[in-house]
Amino acid sequence: MTTLRFVPYSSAFDTGFWHELTRRKLDIYRLDSSDQSIFGYYSNDANDNMPALFNVDHQCFDENNRISNQQQQYFVNGTLKLVNTIEEFKAFDIDNAMKSESSILWNDFIQGNALENPQKLNRFYLLIFADLKKYIYHYWFAFPTFLMPTSFNLLQPVQSISERFSIDKITAITKALESNQSQACCLHNQKSVISLKKAVQQLNEKPQSAAEYIFIVNDPSTDPAHPGWPVRNLLTLLYYHLHSVDQLNVICWRERFRDGQRHVNHSLYLQLKPESISTNGDSIPPSTGWEKNERQRLGSRQVNLSTSMNPIHLAETAVGLNLKLMKWRLAPEIDLESLEKTRCLLLGAGTLGCNVARCLMGWGVKHITFVDNSRISYSNPVRQTLFTFQDSCENKPKAQAAADALQKIYPGIKSMGYDLTIPMPGHSVTDSTKEKVNEDVNVLHDLIRQHDVIFLLTDSRESRWLPTVIASVEQKIVLCCAVGFDSYVIIRHGVPNDELNSSSSTTYKNLLPGNKLGCYFCNDVVAPGDSSIDRTLDQQCTVTRPGISMMASALSVELLVSIIQHPLRGQCSAMIRADLEETSAPEAISCLGIVPHTIRGFLGRYSTVLPTGEAFSQCVACSPIVRRAFKEDGFSFLLKVFNELNYLEDLTGLLAMQLATDLNEIIELSDDEEI
Repeated sequence: MTTLRFVPYSSAFDTGFWHELTRRKLDIYRLDSSDQSIFGYYSNDANDNMPALFNVDHQCFDENNRISNQQQQYFVNGTLKLVNTIEEFKAFDIDNAMKSESSILWNDFIQGNALENPQKLNRFYLLIFADLKKYIYHYWFAFPTFLMPTSFNLLQPVQSISERFSIDKITAITKALESNQSQACCLHNQKSVISLKKAVQQLNEKPQSAAEYIFIVNDPSTDPAHPGWPVRNLLTLLYYHLHSVDQLNVICWRERFRDGQRHVNHSLYLQLKPESISTNGDSIPPSTGWEKNERQRLGSRQVNLSTSMNPIHLAETAVGLNLKLMKWRLAPEIDLESLEKTRCLLLGAGTLGCNVARCLMGWGVKHITFVDNSRISYSNPVRQTLFTFQDSCENKPKAQAAADALQKIYPGIKSMGYDLTIPMPGHSVTDSTKEKVNEDVNVLHDLIRQHDVIFLLTDSRESRWLPTVIASVEQKIVLCCAVGFDSYVIIRHGVPNDELNSSSSTTYKNLLPGNKLGCYFCNDVVAPGDSSIDRTLDQQCTVTRPGISMMASALSVELLVSIIQHPLRGQCSAMIRADLEETSAPEAISCLGIVPHTIRGFLGRYSTVLPTGEAFSQCVACSPIVRRAFKEDGFSFLLKVFNELNYLEDLTGLLAMQLATDLNEIIELSDDEEI
């Protein structure tokens, strides 16, 4: 008698599987290396000379996706083992894994589960290590099958069904199987399709009628003499459950469609001499099934996607890698999606603007807009990190050049640049420039309205006034960053809320509610004016120690991230004294720590302080009277601010306060003279 041999599976991956695996590793599994349930599938419709493919794709992780659009797809349950290091992959106990997976399969065999549900005829095990920095994936498949019986003996050589049956009988068999969707079944008297369980019961009752039964199994192999792995497992199952049967008839069902016609003549017909299987109690028979590598030796394989992936998609995945790794151990509660969706408007594309943008990109922010009205000079590129010498040669506009530079660094970012002059107090507006200034105000207002966060990074105090007013009215998060020679300050403006202002409070004495925090101008007792008049060269340029801007920019972005991570965002409270560390006050703590109001740094002493200031009721930028005047009078109000030197001070009552202060000083002097 001839011994039947079988064609093992050849694993095949859809590229989408690796993308979904990467996403799940970063977002869901993280450091969890426990077994995960997945599924794969094989087909019985491959062309000649093709291997017996076993497929996994991006849908294999979710049972709800187990819906085939193709009649010839047959699902197989399996286990995914995704380890965390290459050392763990190399040292993995494959024998124990095979034993574990085989025990599941064997229990389904001996308990009859596979007879009731032929989908349980097969299982697989997939061991993977994913090097997500290099996009190299090491993997090893196992398709368990049993070494019992030791051989499958044929009563006659393997035949195609066209050699065994007439065309009419093949047509009748094909028609009978049209409604069958299971991986295996039985054909009784070449007419009626019955389940494996029913066929086994009937054969055990009447073993002499074995010739009337033909077992059908969907076969992935295309070899004209050797069936695939599912046939081997079916035979093992039948050998275990059948008793006293002297022959077993099996059709390895294969299909092929050409020119709209269904062809099945290449299916194989087997006639075997069954061999009874006996086991010692509950012991599991020896098993095999680890896939061979490209050198036809037992060993793992690898796939390198770095050369085939779309470079933009590759960059997009890589950009988020370090951020997602934070969620594994260090900051599991961090909300990266909110950061990615945050729209940031950077007013100023100079030294601070460039560094803030780079840091925002590092945090995964995808929407950055620049506003600036200057051009790149030869002194800029060494300090302003988005520009090059060539940019200064071409005298490019800073805003657009910065936006273009971000696109070159990471094409997935949405960056725009606006060449815009921000109208300022003390910079008079004439009739000839009024229309242009009004247009600039409207553009600035629209930009602030369209963004979530506003960074004030301009190089003069008065240029920050109008954005502060508009952002206060629009209730936007504002971060103001300013630098001196060896010092810096970062302030997060309070987000006014007129409905809360009168009633807002906190249960902690050491906290100041977010809607009561002061802005950049709240400590001023005079209105901002034209600071560019009568300045020497060293006063015209921003003269600072080079590291100051990088420190201030980084802290500005880190403060924003802490704000975004807080449930109240811009309304979150600030500690009045951070040294008290009221860690029990959730109003002032995000998952990254405290959310201060102000950060002041002094490089001369290498020190940092975190003062907290309350909003000034007579502030020239964020006070209720200024916000109301802007809402009601709009550009008419702004014209008065631009052209009338003391208008803001008079409107807010600062002028009256100054006069009262002067009068008090006179009275005090008079009292002294009397003494």
